[in-house]
Amino acid sequence: MPPLRLMILGNGSREEARAYVDRVAEAVRAVADFELTGVDLSAGSDLSDCPADVALVVGGDGTVLHTVRRMDDRPTPIIGVNAGRLGFLADLTVETFLERLPDLAARRYTVENLMTMSVTVASPKGPTRVFRALNDAVVRAAPFFKIVEIGLSIDGESVMSYRGDGLIVATPVGSTAHSLSAGGPILPPSAHMFVVTPLCAHALTQRPLVDAGHKTYELTPRGGGIATILVVDGQIQVPLQEGDRVTIRRGDPPFPIVRLPGHSFYRTLRDKLGWGAYPAGDRGPRT
Repeated sequence: MPPLRLMILGNGSREEARAYVDRVAEAVRAVADFELTGVDLSAGSDLSDCPADVALVVGGDGTVLHTVRRMDDRPTPIIGVNAGRLGFLADLTVETFLERLPDLAARRYTVENLMTMSVTVASPKGPTRVFRALNDAVVRAAPFFKIVEIGLSIDGESVMSYRGDGLIVATPVGSTAHSLSAGGPILPPSAHMFVVTPLCAHALTQRPLVDAGHKTYELTPRGGGIATILVVDGQIQVPLQEGDRVTIRRGDPPFPIVRLPGHSFYRTLRDKLGWGAYPAGDRGPRT
């Protein structure tokens, strides 16, 4: 087989990430079964025509999310190499990645297609804007942080009006991010569902909702004079005006991520988030 073409992407503004990139690049160049097609540490270049079979994204989860948008609708399968803090999407340490190079060279890996979302903001006072996201879209209160009211419709049917700090709509991947912190459920990344999670709902009866990924979700801020903002993947902020509508659909195409042998979603939950761990002092299950 021809050499596997690899390109290294990363956050060049962080010195630690640049050092990791140097280690990864040196290791890749030393393997005859790889062809290093380039190193891009910029923040704004177009990656929709990435000249590689697999892109190595060296950084934290934020770098992966930023890469999703830069690849637009022509994504290249990625491997996330963690140079950040938690590293849930970029879940491999540099040491682990270097140990797994033989698997990558022998093409012993699978590609998992992660569900994305398309977020459309329609305004009677301006142009329609569309954003691509992997994790979530949040409509929430903006300064001065008053209680907001947000209407939710699914496939054109009015579902509920939420009152509180805001509302999160998350993909299965995003279910372990902001939504999880707000009390939302965990979904496996292979699911095709959306999670709707209220932020500090001002009612005891408002709980997270899980519904199908093929449906259309519309969020409408209500109440004139209360400032609201749309936050996409925690990185894009869009102030909303009265009359704006936020429409969320499953994105096309999905985003491909490379899974090397031995990857386990539940092990990642345990290792990264402490999922299922016993409290300090608890000796575990009875034997």
